[in-house]
Amino acid sequence: MTPEMKIRRHGYHLMSLASLGIVAAAAIGLFLALLVFCGGAMPFGNWVLFDLPMDEATRLGTGDRGLLALALVLGTLAYILPLAAVHRVGKALHGCDALSAPVAAAFMRLAHSLPASLLLSVAGACMAAWVRSSHDAWQLRITVSTDPYHFLVACLCLYSVAHLLRLAVRAADDARGIV
Repeated sequence: MTPEMKIRRHGYHLMSLASLGIVAAAAIGLFLALLVFCGGAMPFGNWVLFDLPMDEATRLGTGDRGLLALALVLGTLAYILPLAAVHRVGKALHGCDALSAPVAAAFMRLAHSLPASLLLSVAGACMAAWVRSSHDAWQLRITVSTDPYHFLVACLCLYSVAHLLRLAVRAADDARGIV
């Protein structure tokens, strides 16, 4: 198999993995948001959403449940945005040269999607904290999290770049052998 075909296959695999992640994140996030908004009980176990047990969240007023559901949607978008950027990287690799402007632009969009994802997460957490503070005493809690999701996205990107560089070296060696 030629290095170009391996790069195209790698792009296809990135698109597939990212699509699977997008569908899973959207399904879970929207399911939880609808459950909170409708005030339904959790069918399997008691989950904690933004430091608020699910049974407490379903007993909130309609407006507060709506804000909490919106916070969940923002959190879901925070997960989907980098995955959509990874999908774009895979699409660019599948359809273009590895060393091309569309691939570079896709990697740049991926780099921009991680801070945007962080902003969406913070906005959702602030909205949920506002809902929580209207019923309890205000608490400021600062935590340091090693979010495995962002670590996974970063590792996937590093793996992708390393794989592309390895294939580029092989292609360069092949080109030198021809000349």
